[in-house]
Amino acid sequence: MLAEVLLLTLLPDADVHLRPRANEAIAAKKLHTIVELQNQYAAAHGYNAFACELTLLKSERVQESDNSLNFLTTGMQNGYSFALVGCSSEANRTNIHYQITAVPIERGKTGSRAFCTDEQGTIWVDDQGSARNCLTLRHALQ
Repeated sequence: MLAEVLLLTLLPDADVHLRPRANEAIAAKKLHTIVELQNQYAAAHGYNAFACELTLLKSERVQESDNSLNFLTTGMQNGYSFALVGCSSEANRTNIHYQITAVPIERGKTGSRAFCTDEQGTIWVDDQGSARNCLTLRHALQ
């Protein structure tokens, strides 16, 4: 969280190229955080495996003063919108699959690329900012 704040405060508002890139880096990092929280959730809730709502993941972190997880409640942070989609289960109602997307709220201004992942944890990117293409084409983030 501190690194994110420092990065964004050091970027001048006039620099229309660096701020979106910083937002993109933060969005990709947040996806890693969600995967980590999903794994913690699954370990603690084996009967239900993965969470199908972002808000359920916030309770997996004990520190309530940690504002870096507010995006789990609002679904937005640093110009990106986060969504937990494609949550599916088996006949026994265990949630075994999920997908997460992060798309720029204002494409070209807050970021250009969309990011996504699933329960495997590989981060994929779509240069056109499409969540659907990100999940379908699965171009690995370099």
